[in-house]
Amino acid sequence: FDLAFIAYPEALAQLPGGPFWSVLFFFMLLTLGLDSQFASIETITTTIQDLFPKVMKKMRVPITLGCCLVLFFLGLICVTQAGIYWVNLIDHFCAGWGILIAAILEIIGVVWIYGGNRFIDDIEMMIGAKRWIFWLWWRTCWFVITPILLMSILIWSVIQFRRPKYGQIPYPNWGVALGWCMITFCIIWIPVMAIINIIQAKGNIFQRIATCCRPAANWGPYLEKHRGERYENMSDSKKETNHEISNISDSRKPE
Repeated sequence: FDLAFIAYPEALAQLPGGPFWSVLFFFMLLTLGLDSQFASIETITTTIQDLFPKVMKKMRVPITLGCCLVLFFLGLICVTQAGIYWVNLIDHFCAGWGILIAAILEIIGVVWIYGGNRFIDDIEMMIGAKRWIFWLWWRTCWFVITPILLMSILIWSVIQFRRPKYGQIPYPNWGVALGWCMITFCIIWIPVMAIINIIQAKGNIFQRIATCCRPAANWGPYLEKHRGERYENMSDSKKETNHEISNISDSRKPE
């Protein structure tokens, strides 16, 4: 914040035509913020699309508008007289740990649950086969360097945690507790959804975990022309259901 709103504006004010460069600079900040919001809204609407495809198909515009309005009203607290304290609190707790934890879980899911070599086969299906030397760097990053670095950064940031403060003003205990609640609310849905999927699976606890850690039967490119040899025999439950319905309808027709 000091760099964007104090140092840069002061430096730009010393240049010839300072107001012009200041306008360009803050317009750039505005476009950066809008670009980030596009990605955030798309993430939310895509999740709703996956959960309720029929509803989203009919009401995509109202749902997207509703998400924007909700986030707009939630963000109003950041433009009050105490807004900088809220922004600093959110940035202190949510900007780093949430992304780190999500990245660690993603690398675990891709490399050790789905399988790094299987992931490479999927990529080669799209870009063509590559020599082993091509994948040496990526395997080194995915299997060794990235997990170690992410875990080290996360552990070090937890060890070095200090009570947040803005300037010389420390946050009260309720503010620190609110910050912990915010980061918990951001990441708790990952284990919650994992537990729900395990409960809904069949078999004993080990069979359920194994089932949830395997790709679904219809996993692969959505369009048949993109499946190639790797996914040419994949099960498509929707097509199978439609085929069964059509067979039942044909059998009921009078001869």
